[in-house]
Amino acid sequence: MKKTKDASKLHPPIELSEALREEALRIINVSLEEARTQHPLDVPGIFSFDRPTLGQTVPIKLYRAVRLLAFRELLGSSLSAAMLNVAGRMVAQRMGIAGPVEVIKAFEDFGVGKGIIEEQTDERFVISLTECATCSGAPNIGEPLCHFEAGIMSAGLAAGLGSEFTVEETQCWGLGDKMCLWVAQRSDGQSKTPEDLEPLEMVAILAGKAATALDNVVTMREKNRLILEAYRELRETERMKKDLVDMIVHDMRTPLSAVISSMLTLAEMTESKLAPQEETVLQMAIQGAQTLLGMINDLLDVSKLESNKVTLHKTSVRVSEFLREAINQVKILASRKRLELHSHIQRGLPNVEIDRDRIVRTVVNLLSNAIRHTPPGGIVSVKARMSADRSAVEISVSDTGEGIPKEYLTRIFDKFVQVETKGSRKKLSTGLGLTFCKLAIEAHGGTISVESELGKGSTFTFTLPIQSS
Repeated sequence: MKKTKDASKLHPPIELSEALREEALRIINVSLEEARTQHPLDVPGIFSFDRPTLGQTVPIKLYRAVRLLAFRELLGSSLSAAMLNVAGRMVAQRMGIAGPVEVIKAFEDFGVGKGIIEEQTDERFVISLTECATCSGAPNIGEPLCHFEAGIMSAGLAAGLGSEFTVEETQCWGLGDKMCLWVAQRSDGQSKTPEDLEPLEMVAILAGKAATALDNVVTMREKNRLILEAYRELRETERMKKDLVDMIVHDMRTPLSAVISSMLTLAEMTESKLAPQEETVLQMAIQGAQTLLGMINDLLDVSKLESNKVTLHKTSVRVSEFLREAINQVKILASRKRLELHSHIQRGLPNVEIDRDRIVRTVVNLLSNAIRHTPPGGIVSVKARMSADRSAVEISVSDTGEGIPKEYLTRIFDKFVQVETKGSRKKLSTGLGLTFCKLAIEAHGGTISVESELGKGSTFTFTLPIQSS
């Protein structure tokens, strides 16, 4: 038989963090309140337990909780034994205790008592403990009480020696002895499976997992509450921003319309009287003001379409008519850039029920974008045909321009998205025109999409449901 009188010389002390001690205490306290409510224990007397030889150098608070659960055993609560055993295993695993020497050091650092390895072979260990904090002073009830220590021992030996050990407490205050003695016998070497666990031990493990799951649920609920509050605040901020923009835009449109009207009147009054440079400056001012007014109208229409406050004035219109109207509005722009403007309209297309002004504006927006971003000598084309399922007219606007970067394709129709090409670094959108197109088409029950390849061009395609018979 091998004996070790002073285990501290064989292994350095194990440093225990305060967080680890608190976690161990939390695990052990799982059934503490139940014990207090079910059994009239002398709680003050139990918590006044003192360790005169170890003093305040050990985590007494931890072992007061362990001692309380051990006293539950005196009252016949077999669940506390399983809880303590599982708690001991968890503490050993989280501390990384591995081997018999570290088990002894853990006992000392935890303030369990003074441990000695009485016997050590490949298959068997015998460990004694004096001044045991758990069972000292307990009456002889014919059963051992130190299940927490047994859990630490079984997990520590298994981790250090790579094999499971069956730990049995053969001496204890609960058995009428003045010291504790454990015999650890190597088992078959296999880790315990759920089938191997004692029913109460399984209940204790499941209780621990349930407590963890409950903590996670509480945490998730708190996170969800914070997210919901943030979402509400974001919606309120968005509403306030929208109201502010709407107010500013409304207030801007009236004076801007007056400015445009005045400049157009001035242009008529001074026709053939201004110098070429003066005429150019005046036309630039008129064009700039009209562009700004168009952006304001886009913003107002987008706001109305988003809130479903717009009323569509639908009439039955031939496809060729509204496409021709849109093409005529951009012919001059295409001519100035020396672009070819093609149209291909399938014969025999049925009429569509549309708000003509808004659909014409949608086509003009798409054509203007295509013309703006197609280099001189390029081609812009409009095509109209029946959809494959013959439920709608499919209209597409294509160009041979610079194309749209792939990362923008999924959000090209979002408000205020400005696309920048990698080559020219130019902005391809004010961020409102395409949003208006999408909302206007969807208000008619149609869909809109885009396909693009850098350096080869883009194709915007939208559908309009045909007039029902």
